[in-house]
Amino acid sequence: MVSRSYRQPEEKPTAATSSLARRRMGVIVSTTLLWGMFSSGAEVLLPLWVSGELGLSADQWAHLRSLRMIGVLVGILPLGVLTERYGDRLLGAICMALIAVVLVAWSMGESLALWVGMPIYGALVSAAFVNMNTLTQRISDARQGLANSIYRSVYACAAIFAPVIVTRLAKAWHGYPPVLYTLAGALVVGAVVLMQYPDHRLPARTVGAWGACRDMWVSYRQACRNRDLMRMILVTQFWFAAVAAVGTFAAIRFTQELGVSDGRFGEYGAASGLLTLLGVICSGFLLDRVSIRKFSIVCAMGAAACCLVMGLGDSVAVSAVAFILHGPLHMMLSSPVSMWVSRSAGDTSQTSAFSMHKVVTAAFLAASVALLGLLESRYGMRTLLLGSGVLGVAVAASFGLLREPPRPKLQRAAQLPAG
Repeated sequence: MVSRSYRQPEEKPTAATSSLARRRMGVIVSTTLLWGMFSSGAEVLLPLWVSGELGLSADQWAHLRSLRMIGVLVGILPLGVLTERYGDRLLGAICMALIAVVLVAWSMGESLALWVGMPIYGALVSAAFVNMNTLTQRISDARQGLANSIYRSVYACAAIFAPVIVTRLAKAWHGYPPVLYTLAGALVVGAVVLMQYPDHRLPARTVGAWGACRDMWVSYRQACRNRDLMRMILVTQFWFAAVAAVGTFAAIRFTQELGVSDGRFGEYGAASGLLTLLGVICSGFLLDRVSIRKFSIVCAMGAAACCLVMGLGDSVAVSAVAFILHGPLHMMLSSPVSMWVSRSAGDTSQTSAFSMHKVVTAAFLAASVALLGLLESRYGMRTLLLGSGVLGVAVAASFGLLREPPRPKLQRAAQLPAG
């Protein structure tokens, strides 16, 4: 067994209604609201800012996104080691604070800072997502699906308002740099709130940096030997890479090729966020009762089909509807995939399982977005959206070949009310 820098306490919350679970959920909800405002706002802000104010082309933006994924790939191992040693709560808070520093540096308007800072940004954002995800899985074994759905619902709620807020603030403040300051402030507050998460994981022993790297490497090897886990990660993350054209090009295609204003695109994002919230809430009542595999197939098929429709023509209305529907289906897939990783981990540590998940995600997305950047100037964004949709439908169908993950085994005592 791999030695862990932190050990679990003997008693854990097993129901979302327990006192400790409620406290944990409260912190996650508060932090996720701020994190979601940043993340959803930045996803809309960055492509509009770099293409509209900094003058970068669509293929240059794709290369920037590829740099972000490379940063994830390079940073996931050292940040994973630090997480194993110091815990998800502390590392998550530190990552949020450092992301705020990067945003402030970008607000100076220097394109060099953008190119240099993007890999750092990618590594920090990815690590914070892993930390938040892991803390969410730890809230309650008995109501893991409910905890995931609440987490995703809060994120989706933030996604309703963030696109409209950032685009309207940019219009009112005559540019996006002041908005970057605002997002940085939200992250600093989020880091402070996250530190209030009740974490009873105590230091088991102190190891040196090389010892921590060795432990993490052994843990990753265990993850690689878990065939069900790795097969699921490879297939699902290949799907996410296949439909990456939407996240890469949607904002630029709507505003530069289809003639949609920044504000109107922000409204599309808000509408997508509203449907995402409704979809995630509904999925919360299903994920603990239905097959995760079948649920994932439905969401993946639908999201890929929306990507395909966005590439069929130049109709603003049709593309807008497809874009609005793609968001909730894409987000609804995240909860079952996270549960799938958690349940398939077995003896592999949760942090290592999710870190391996992020390594594969980063590798696939870095390659996918880099390829999109190379192909965009030759084939155009519309054709790439069409091709991504076709590939996404095919990969979604292959989900049916994966094994259904086991449900968590709860001890009899865990069924008793807490306290």
